[in-house]
Amino acid sequence: MIAQSGIEGFSLRAAAQRAGVSAAAPAHHFGGAKGLLTEVAILAYERAGRHIDDAGHSDDAVADVRAVGLAFIRFAINHPGHFRLMFRNDLVDRTEPRLSAASKAPGIRLGRAVLAYRSNTVPQPGSFEDSAEMLCGIAALHGLANMVIEEKAMQFFKGATAKNFVAKYLPRVVEHLFPRAEACPPEQQSYKGNT
Repeated sequence: MIAQSGIEGFSLRAAAQRAGVSAAAPAHHFGGAKGLLTEVAILAYERAGRHIDDAGHSDDAVADVRAVGLAFIRFAINHPGHFRLMFRNDLVDRTEPRLSAASKAPGIRLGRAVLAYRSNTVPQPGSFEDSAEMLCGIAALHGLANMVIEEKAMQFFKGATAKNFVAKYLPRVVEHLFPRAEACPPEQQSYKGNT
C-alpha cells in the first residue's frame, strides 16, 4: 500500500482488507497503526541496509562514500514511501528497540564511509568533529534523496528529466559532493588536511 499510494494512502482498515483478515486483526496483533507502521519501518531500514551493503567495500574511501551514497539515494528513489516513513517520528514508535537497532546499521555504514572520506577511519567516541562530519554527510545525502524523489533536483541541470536524471546526472552530482582531493581547489585541500 505504501509503495503504491505513499503513507497518505495507508489505513489500518485498508491494510486488514488487503491482507484478507478482520478489521480488528492488525490492531490486535500490532497494537494499532503505529505498531504496524513501525514494523514496516523496521523492514525498510533492513532493506536500505542491504542496498548499502550491496555497494561493496574497497580500500578507496572516495569510491566507497560515493557508492554507499548512491546506494542510499537509489533506495530512496525505488522506495519513496518507505524512505519517508523511516524518518516520520509521528508515525512510528521510536522507543521500539528493534527499530532502533534496524536504523543504526545503515546509518553507521554511511557515517563511517563519510568519516573515512574525511580521513578519519575510526570514529572517536564523543568526538564532536566526528559526529558533525557524519551528520553533515548523511544530511547532504538525505536532502539530495528527497530532492530527487520530489523531482526538484533535475531542475538545476539543462537537459535533465525525471527519466534520465538518475542514470546521467546523479552519479556526477555525488562525485561533486565527495570530490577526490586532487579535484578540490587548493584552499579546500588545506582545509581537509586540517580536519
